Amino acid sequence: MNYANQYAPVGFGGLPNGAPDGFLDKPFSYVYDVTLTALQSLLSQQIPIQTDSAFLARGVYISAATGTFAFRWSDANNWYHSDGLITSQNFSTFAGQPFVILPEELYPAGSKITIDIADTSNAGNTIEIVFVGVKRYAK
Repeated sequence: MNYANQYAPVGFGGLPNGAPDGFLDKPFSYVYDVTLTALQSLLSQQIPIQTDSAFLARGVYISAATGTFAFRWSDANNWYHSDGLITSQNFSTFAGQPFVILPEELYPAGSKITIDIADTSNAGNTIEIVFVGVKRYAK
């Protein structure tokens, strides 16, 4: 195992990388920023996944919003996580405790995260949604 500190006692050595043999995982986040007008809806908005590595989404949180909204997202195969939009109040706004995506979701290099989003505040709304996870590199 590849622990954070190989010389520390086992209990203090840190967590192993967690990637399969031959791969290296590095923390990474994809950010979606949008400004919506009152009650505006946008469908099939895309966050492109960079082409240097796959992305494994492990959580999502709302880092900024000036009002309420609802959204849903799909995986790389365009399979949505819900049959409708979920209100923003159901998601974490704290980076330290994101809404967990379990099991983690693989987005191949060059794919995309697709988002449907709608303002529910009846006012202008500036929003930032963050997908947290790891980039998986081949060694």
